[in-house]
Amino acid sequence: MNSVNIIGRLVRDPEVKKTDEGLSICSLRFAVDDTFSKEDRADFINVTVFGNQGDLCEKYLRKGFIAGVQGRFRSDAYTDSEGVKRYPIKIVADRIQFLQWPERKDAGKEAAVAEAV
Repeated sequence: MNSVNIIGRLVRDPEVKKTDEGLSICSLRFAVDDTFSKEDRADFINVTVFGNQGDLCEKYLRKGFIAGVQGRFRSDAYTDSEGVKRYPIKIVADRIQFLQWPERKDAGKEAAVAEAV
């Protein structure tokens, strides 16, 4: 079984590329706190999101936002510039859950109206 769930904070804005057929491929990079470490450290994990979900990530997520990812591990192989074979691991997301939304400019007005009612 290949299944993974993480919650992390984006370390950069989402990057989206489109295939020739118009499919969106969104790249995300998360910092996930290592709660078992005695030091203050995080693991940095690359995530790929396809299609409409990728477009939504580009539209609503920004560096510093928190999100949950459900997906599967995938490893790719390549040879680096020094001739060493590398096998980086990333997550291919089946589902992204936005856990932090941007603050709305009119949020203060809505709160004042709600208190007044």
